[in-house]
Amino acid sequence: MNEYKSWKILQIIPAQGGWKAVHCRESKNKQIDISNRPIICWALVEPAGETAVVRTQVRGIEQQSDDLAVVEDLIDKEEVGIDGVDRNQYFLGYNDPDSHRESDHWIKQANDRLRREKEKRLKKRN
Repeated sequence: MNEYKSWKILQIIPAQGGWKAVHCRESKNKQIDISNRPIICWALVEPAGETAVVRTQVRGIEQQSDDLAVVEDLIDKEEVGIDGVDRNQYFLGYNDPDSHRESDHWIKQANDRLRREKEKRLKKRN
């Protein structure tokens, strides 16, 4: 889980067309939902906040609804709903326009990530 709520943008760099941020979440029927969001630009950022340890990172800036946001996991809830569905959205990686990664690659990444998140929640309960 990402512990930072906000980022301080130090520098913005144009992104080559075709880069995408790939996210996954579990749908209501427990299927994997993968979304690709275009990278608008790259940013040199550092986490902001009281608990943040200053370390710069390069992160994509993506369109989210009607706003631009630094690419990261979107953790809305710690727990899974009564129906057993994890409604959190997890960042899987960047899809390079020259790499031509197939959807099978991202589905495997999503399965692995969702499994790891479920294991983390189980460890917390015990």
